[in-house]
Amino acid sequence: MAKGKYDYLFTTEIIHETTYPPFKNMILHTLDNKDINFQIRFTHVSVPFDGLEPPHSHDFDQVMFWVPCTDDLTAYDAETELYLGEEGEKHIIDKTTALYIPAGLIHCPIRHTRVGTPFFFVNCPMTPEYSLMVDGKQGGVYDLKLIPQDKPE
Repeated sequence: MAKGKYDYLFTTEIIHETTYPPFKNMILHTLDNKDINFQIRFTHVSVPFDGLEPPHSHDFDQVMFWVPCTDDLTAYDAETELYLGEEGEKHIIDKTTALYIPAGLIHCPIRHTRVGTPFFFVNCPMTPEYSLMVDGKQGGVYDLKLIPQDKPE
């Protein structure tokens, strides 16, 4: 097959190991251009589970989405607990939602407590390189020393 002029714009190597048990992988795309501050991470959630990340912050903004895997995008049938701020203010996501998290805002833990219908949890960090701060210590997404690794096989 002949190479197309825009073939370089497509990426198929987007499946990566996830930090969210019980799932084995997530869709993750980080642009190779370090001048573009954007990543996108999709996790298909089909059963309840607690995320592994402790309360943490980032030096970049991010946007999160909870979107049902249904034809009707208003038919969200699940619940997620998410804690925000140093005080750990509890929020319940129980409908299709977008959440803006400004740089520096502490967030997590996240607990997907009920899944009536599977959904996508989508995390869009506005950075070319992901890192997090836990109790004043810097860590990266693939250097998970700051996150307990009790993942099932």
